Parts: sequence; C-alpha cells; structure tokens
Amino acid sequence: MSDEAFAIGAKVDYVGGEFENASVNDPTNDQGISYGHLQVGLSPGLVMRRDDFSLNLGVNLVYGMNLEASEGNFYIYPAIKASYRVLDETVIAYGGVEGELRQNSYYDFVEENTFVSPTLSIAPTDSQYNAYIGLRGQLLPNLSYNLKGSYTAENNSPLFKLNPQNNFRDDEKGYYYGNSFEVFYDDIKTIGVFGELNVDVNRNFTLGINAEVYDYNTETDNPAWNLPNLKGSLFMDYQIGEKWFAGANLFYVGEREDFTTVVVQNVPVSEYPATLINLDSFFDANAHLGYRVDNQLSIFVKAANIANNNYQRWANYPVQGFQILAGATYKFDL
Repeated sequence: MSDEAFAIGAKVDYVGGEFENASVNDPTNDQGISYGHLQVGLSPGLVMRRDDFSLNLGVNLVYGMNLEASEGNFYIYPAIKASYRVLDETVIAYGGVEGELRQNSYYDFVEENTFVSPTLSIAPTDSQYNAYIGLRGQLLPNLSYNLKGSYTAENNSPLFKLNPQNNFRDDEKGYYYGNSFEVFYDDIKTIGVFGELNVDVNRNFTLGINAEVYDYNTETDNPAWNLPNLKGSLFMDYQIGEKWFAGANLFYVGEREDFTTVVVQNVPVSEYPATLINLDSFFDANAHLGYRVDNQLSIFVKAANIANNNYQRWANYPVQGFQILAGATYKFDL
C-alpha cells in the first residue's frame, strides 16, 4: 500500500500425547495423563520503513483449544516493534510490545531440565505481553553494545520444582523419591534489565560479555522456583593464524529456590510437609584449543568446569567436576 508493506501470516500448531502414570503427587497410580492442545492463528501486520525509522504494527489473533477438556479461548496479542537511528550507527533506539500463546511440550521441558518425570501437566503459556525498550549501536568500529529493559506478564508460566517423595507408590518407576521434577504453572510478572558488549577484531578475535537482572512477582506469592535473579556470561573465540583456534566461555548463575515435600495420604497437596531449599549461585569456566590439519581433519582438546566447582544446577544433582576431553573430527567429502 503506497510506500508501506502489508503482510499476514497463518499458523496451525498441535501438540498431544499421554503419560502412562499419574502425577507423583497422587498416592495411588490408578490412571495416566493425557493432553492435547491445538492453536489456530492469524497475524496481520503493517510495515513502515524510512531512512532512520522503522515501525511494525501488527496483532496476533489466536484461538487455542484444550482438546481433552473440550474447551477453547480466543486471544488477542500485540505485535508492535519500532526502531529509530538517533545517531547513525552509534545510537539506535528500539522498543516493542509483543505477545503470544506459547505452546509447551514434553520435549521442550526435557531440553531445559533432563530430570523431569514422565508425569507432567502439559499446557500452553499465555504470554500476554512483553514490553521492552532499549538502545544499541557501535561505540567503536569493532565495539558494539546493547542495553534493554523489559516488563513481561505471563499466565500459566511453567516453573520446575522437585517432585515430592511418595512412599505410597510401588510402580517401580524410580522417580518418586524426591529425585525428579514436575512443572508448576504460575502467573508471573517480570521486570528485566539486559546489557551486553561485543568486540570483533578483524574477524579473528571476538569477545562478548553480557548480564541479566530479573525481579519476579508471582500470583501465588511463592518464589519463582528455580529462576535466578542474576545471570552473566563471557565468551571468547580466537583464530590463531590459519591452523590454530581457541576459545573460552564463562558463565554465572545466581541463587535459586526450590522446596522438597513428602506425600501424606488424605491430605491436600498444599499441606504436605515442606522444606525450603536454597541453591547457591555458581560460576563455571570452559575452554578449548584446536588445530586444523587440513580442510577435513581437525584435532582438539576441551576443558570443562575448570574451577572444579561442584555446584548444583538442579536440587540434588551436583554437576561433574573438572573434565578434559581430547579428540579429532573428520569431514568426509561425499
């Protein structure tokens, strides 16, 4: 339309499955868990671009159906993004307000936490809006930055917490000893601040550092289980001549909270005996060095958890200490 562009997208998204066993919160394992969620959506949008300014005005229209419960809801989400070049490439202001009905799956949960039990409640997350504003640009020809503040509101946001110890179960599945995790859904409002610096020198050396700070407000007034308030990382890659290459990454994760419970028969889940768990913050450092023999053969050595920090990423699961790995890779010319 004139100098503007109009686009419309469509999607159909379905996830479904079943677990043979009941939730670990149930004293008896008398029935499994089935789930099925279907989403149908349209996303019309208008894109306006000028020399120093761009604006995307859109909306996400989604109808989500819980097929097991035979019910559905209609959702309207904003899809607005804008950017403005304040000082050429030095200062670019940007912002937006976006939302979505985010489909969750067992696969996604396992990818994030490998210790979840196969007895989860699978449901989508109503991400009402993610409002953000920031500045990015080039301080120097080889030094870029990005600063962003955000405020998000999510209903039915998934959190990981320890499954209870259930001494009444005898199905021999091995995940009801307080050694696995369930998904707990809560409504969460989050204030976040993010900052990063990136250095790129002649494409042979790259260095980046970033930090994130969050403040959570949950509908249940509980902590945001297993979510840290502070995260940071530093990474480096160096191409040493034509043959040698090296790299390192360091990351920090702040304190997190969880709690452990014990199942009691004929008592509501909220009244199970519980003990709060505080997981310490941790720092991890890793590095690698490699040599390219030719275009097909490379040899390498990697070191992980160099500080030999025996931290717990998840409660009751300490990571391995210092590790070293050497090997070779070969690219076949097929």
